[in-house]
Order: sequence, then structure tokens, then C-alpha cells
Amino acid sequence: MPADPARSGRGPTLGIVGGMGPLASAELLRTIYRLQLGQPEQLSPRCILSSDPTFPDRTAAIHEGQVEILAERLAEAVADLLTAGAARVVIACVTIHCVLPMLPEPLRRSVVSLLDLTIEELLATRERPFLLLVTTVTRAARIFESHERWQEVSQRVLFPDEPDQKRLHALIYELKCGMPGATCLDWLSSLRSRYGAAGFVFGCTELHLLQGLISHGSEETELGRIIDPLWIAARDLPRILADVLL
Repeated sequence: MPADPARSGRGPTLGIVGGMGPLASAELLRTIYRLQLGQPEQLSPRCILSSDPTFPDRTAAIHEGQVEILAERLAEAVADLLTAGAARVVIACVTIHCVLPMLPEPLRRSVVSLLDLTIEELLATRERPFLLLVTTVTRAARIFESHERWQEVSQRVLFPDEPDQKRLHALIYELKCGMPGATCLDWLSSLRSRYGAAGFVFGCTELHLLQGLISHGSEETELGRIIDPLWIAARDLPRILADVLL
């Protein structure tokens, strides 16, 4: 069971299920602390990053109908973080959110869903439409469209056509492998113009690696408005952790 933050005197702790891929979850931790600059470091949030790149490949598991394996590994990772003292958990991979409903309810209740954060931000944003950028398997599995509130935001969202989706998927894997993101930014700029988009939804956590290249990680960028669930989690972390004490 997670430690009681009210009794520890140190405030609640965020757990991060990482390693899917390692660079994206490490960048999330960097973003969290970069947003705390300007205040004493002792006031920054406590985080536990569990970076485990040995998680089964999400694309292969979904294609082969082996999502139970993903669910088992995810449940183990979340439980380990709670045992280590985490009060809330962020899973730094969008695709694996497809198995989140399969987790036992006490574990599921501790998770801050990236899908929830994305939908809530879309509902709060006046600009439209947004181009949803996801891996091919996330799109094929309709992970965002399976969200209970999808119909409330579906008119705000566009999808790339098939050739653009294939190129997007390849670029995501280049980012995963540590390739520079400048080429990706140039292509996204052309996409925005061609689709008439107000901005982008970063529906793959690898795209969070681009945040350091676009207006220092703010939502308003040269690419228009960016809805990035990892950025939102970092931005809203004080509220997320404060809710533990309510």
C-alpha cells in the first residue's frame, strides 16, 4: 500500500511507469523539474521513475492479441510504485493505456490517465481543429476513440491520411531511437498548413521529446497550440498531488 502522505510530512509522491521508451519518460521527469525552476528545490515534487525498457512491445502484443501480458506487467509496475510510496502514478506511454481498464480497481484508481488529461484539455481549449498524432497501432486500436468522453471532442480532432500516418509512425520511431527532432518539426509545420489545424495533440509520448525544441515546452508554439498529455501532467502536478490530501 502507498505511504500516507499526510503522516509522512514530506508531501505525496508521484510514480512514473517509464521505459516505453526510456527517453520519453526521462524527458517527463526533466519537464517536471524544469517547471519548478525559480523556487527552492526543496519545494519541488518527489518523484519515483521506474524505467523498465523490457516491457513487451506494445504494437506486437496488440496485433497478436496478447494484451493480457501487457496488463499483467503494467499492474506489477503500478503496484511496485505504490509500494515504494507513490500516491499517484503516470504511465509514460499512451498505447498501453488500452489495458488500463484491465487493472484491478485499486491500482486503476491511482493512475492519472493521459487520455483523461488530453480529453479535458481539448474540452477547455477554444481553438480547433487539432491534428491527432499517434502511432499506427494506437490509431488502429482506436484507443482515444474508446474514451468515454470521445464524442464530446470528436468534432475538434482531425486524423492524418494514410501516407502521412505512415510517415508519422516512422518519425516517432526515429525519435524513440534518439534521432534529432528538427526534421520532424519542419514536417509538422507543413502538416499544420495542409490540414488547416490550429495545433496538434501529441498522442504518443515520444513526441514529448520535441518540447525542448518548441518555445521551451509551452503550449503556445510556432506549431500552434500543442496538447501534450505529459506536459499537462507536469504542469498540473501540484493539483494532481494536492488531490491526494483531500
